[in-house]
Parts: sequence; C-alpha cells; structure tokens
Amino acid sequence: MDLKFAPRSELADREWDEKTKKWDQPDLDRETLQELNRRSTLNGMVRLILHFLCIVAAGWLTVFVSRFNIFLSYVPYLVYAFLVGFLNGIEHELRHKIVFSRQMNWFSETVYFLIHLLFKDGSRYQRVSHRIHHRFTMVFGVDPESDFPEVITTRWVWRLLLGILINVVTLGIPSFFMGIWTLLKRISGKIHPMVLAQCSASEKRSIQIESLVILLINLAALGVLIVYQQWFLIVLLMLGPRAGLAIVSFYFYTEHIGMMYNSRDQRMCTRGVRVSRLVRFFYGGLDEHVEHHLFPAVPSRNLTKLREAMSWKIPERKNVIQCWKEIAAIARHKETNPGDEILPRM
Repeated sequence: MDLKFAPRSELADREWDEKTKKWDQPDLDRETLQELNRRSTLNGMVRLILHFLCIVAAGWLTVFVSRFNIFLSYVPYLVYAFLVGFLNGIEHELRHKIVFSRQMNWFSETVYFLIHLLFKDGSRYQRVSHRIHHRFTMVFGVDPESDFPEVITTRWVWRLLLGILINVVTLGIPSFFMGIWTLLKRISGKIHPMVLAQCSASEKRSIQIESLVILLINLAALGVLIVYQQWFLIVLLMLGPRAGLAIVSFYFYTEHIGMMYNSRDQRMCTRGVRVSRLVRFFYGGLDEHVEHHLFPAVPSRNLTKLREAMSWKIPERKNVIQCWKEIAAIARHKETNPGDEILPRM
C-alpha cells in the first residue's frame, strides 16, 4: 500500500495548541452554513421508518428460515444484526440533535433513548462522551472515544479485529454481558475517567440513574421472555443489537485508529470511509467523517454539499477493507518508526 509518512518534528504546524484549544477550519460564509445546518423532519422520519421496516423484515425472515433450518437462519440473523447495529448511524445524529426540527425535540429524545435501551447503553453517557470527543478529538488522554494506544501495533490491531469476529460468531453473547457489566459499573459511579473528568456532578447523576433504568427494563424484559419461552425474541432483542454493534464497529473503528494524536487539523486525526449507496443510507453521514468533525451541526444529508462548498481539500476516502489495510500498514510502520505520522492523500 502506497502510504506517505513524515516525522512528527516536521508537522509543527499541525500540532494541537493546548492554550487556544481551537481547531483549524476552512472558510465558509455564514449564509451557506446556516442553509447546510437546516434540519429536515421529513427526511428523518423517512429514514427512521424505512430502517425500522428493514429491521422487522430481517427479524421475521430469521424466524421464518429457522423453521426449516436453524443453522441457515444465521444468515438473515446477521442481516438483522447489521441493520440494528446501524441504528448507530441515526443515533449519532440524534446525539447532536440534528435530525428532526427543534419542535420535535421530544420525539428525537424519545427515539434516542429507545435506541440506547435496545443497545444496553446510555444516551446521557454517550452525549457527554461525544461532546468531549468533538471538543478534543484524538487529544491523547482526554478524548474517551479514541482511547487507543498512542502507538498502535500489528498485534493490537489483530486482537481488535478478533474481538469483533468473536462477538459476531457467538451471536453477540460476550458483548451482551459486557453491556450489562458496563451498566452496573456506571450505576455504581465507575464511569470512564476521561468522561468523569469532563462531566458535571448532575451529569454523572443522570448517567447513573439512566443506566439503572436501562438495566432494570432489560432485565425485566429478559425475565418475561424466559418465562414465556420466547427464545427467538431473546436472540433478536437481547443479543442481536449487541452483535450488530460489533458488526458496525468494523466500519466505525476506521474513523480515527492510526491517525495523528494531538493535532489541530481534523484531516490529520480523522478518516472517512467510502461505502455503497445502500450502506450509506444507514450510515448517518459517519462515512463523511472529516466533514462531520469540521462542522458537527450539519446533518448527514448535507455533508456532500458541505464538502463541495468548503475551500479545503478533504482526504481521499477508501472502502472499509482498504481502510483496515491502511491501519495495518500504519501499525507495521510505527513498530519501527513510532515518531512518524501518516500524511493523508488529499
């Protein structure tokens, strides 16, 4: 793979400024940005309804195929898990409150919570964590969502990929228990230290309360499903979302791994990924990740227009396999040249 690297000493103009804590941004006139920031309730509703119908169809197909061959039903189950996992796309935009109009905030927050109920995660935790992530993207020791080794290795990359594979092959069982364990830790106040360092006492309390609510609802639902022996619903509702998160993490992990830590240029610390039109529908704009980080208030439907309106060139996007090949190549290079940083191809 043809990649270019440069010693960090030659990238002084890209270094994070701890005093100003400001990102470099391209020039964009105010009127254009206001137009690009405009939300669309209609667009959001269409996406949500179509996505929900696809999930229901894949779940039904999984149960239907299982009547003939339980092993063959694993194929539609993977499709189902993929679709549920990619609720993370619209969930991400709901974190930013940029899907539905402001008058629909009540609906936006309800959907946002329900998705996290399905994921066995926490909407309030993710919003605090994501606020820090955008404020301090890839600032080492500060950004909780890029809590990777400062210098990645080939072994670390393969272990990460193996973990994804294990969670998918095992229907999401390890990830389910990991989700429950994480909720228990948050309830007790054991929150990721980077999040804890940046959140208020009231936010911490909200995270604890919501984690308790999500845990109790899921355990109650699991108990009812066991009593009534609804085994497929247990697989679809309890395990499927966690398996789905593992599947989509194969895409989402490419966003920052291997990129430059402590840079004030989002093009150096963030990576986009090229996807098919079908995947793009569910992705929620996370494929155009550099553009999103430069202007987080722009809804996914306008990110391509944003790129065209900007004065900056954005690095060339690769497909997800090429992204992982690039990550592996970066890891190999850093094993012998830990002081080098990749130079994205514009």
